[in-house]
Amino acid sequence: MASLTKIMTLLLSYHLLQKYGESPEILTFTVNKVAACINGTHSGLREGDQVTVLDLFYGLMLPSGNDCALALAYGFGNLIVKRKKKKAIDGTPISPMKEFIKEMNKLAIKLSLKNTHYVNPHGLSEKGNRSTAADLGKLASVAIQIPLIEKIVSTKCYSTFVTDIRGNQRKLEWHNTNKLLDKGFSGIKTGTTPNAGPCLSSLLRSGNEGVIVTLLNCKTLDHRWSEAEKLAQWALNNICSMKEKLESLSSGTNPPFKISTRIIAGLCKQH
Repeated sequence: MASLTKIMTLLLSYHLLQKYGESPEILTFTVNKVAACINGTHSGLREGDQVTVLDLFYGLMLPSGNDCALALAYGFGNLIVKRKKKKAIDGTPISPMKEFIKEMNKLAIKLSLKNTHYVNPHGLSEKGNRSTAADLGKLASVAIQIPLIEKIVSTKCYSTFVTDIRGNQRKLEWHNTNKLLDKGFSGIKTGTTPNAGPCLSSLLRSGNEGVIVTLLNCKTLDHRWSEAEKLAQWALNNICSMKEKLESLSSGTNPPFKISTRIIAGLCKQH
C-alpha cells in the first residue's frame, strides 16, 4: 500500500492527541537521527529539529515525508510508553516504534480492516505491511470525516518554520503530491514503491454525495489521475441515479428507504 500507510499514521496520531488531551499546535517532537536519515520521500527535517505535531501532519501528507512519519511514531510511541508506565524487562528497553505500530494494528482491528497489517508508519516496502483497496477506502472514509484531517489533505501548499538543534529557525515549504486537487478532489494520499506500484486514495464530492476511490498498483504514475477521475465520475453518476430511483420508490411509504453512504474502491492491476 506504499505511502497510503500514512493515512493510518495520521489517524492514529490524531486519536492519541485526543486521548492525551494534547494540542497539535503546541505538542512538539524532536526529530531523531533515524527519522532525519530515512530513505524515500522526505520533508527536509534534520536531526535535532523541534517540530510541532501540526507541522508534522502537513509534512506527512503533502510531500509524503517519511521523516515526519518516523518523527510522529517515535514521538507518540514515547508518550504511549510513558503514559502506560511500561518498564523494561531484563534490561531490554521498550521500543517506542513498536508500541506505535502495535497501536496502528489495534486501530485497524477496531475499524474492521480485516486484510490490513502494519509493520512501519511510512509504507516503505517491508514484508508484512499490507492492505487492500477496500480496506484502505474504509480507512480513508473514517479519516476524512475529521475536519482537521480533511483540511490537511486538501491543502495544496503549506509553509512553516522549524527550530534546529542550535535554536535557529528555518523555513520549510511543502507542496501536495496529489494532482487531483486541481480537479475538485479532496486529498487523500498518494504513494508508490516498487512492490506496491503507483497508489492513490482520493475523495470527490458532488452536492451531498461523495465517493472515495482507492487505486493500488496502477500501470503508471499518471494513470492514477485519469483512472481515479473515471471511477469517481462513474460512481457518482450511478449513486445519483440509484438515489433517484429509491426516492421514487419510497415516495408515500412510511418509513422511506434509507440512502446510505457508499465507498467505491477500485483496484487497478498492471498488465
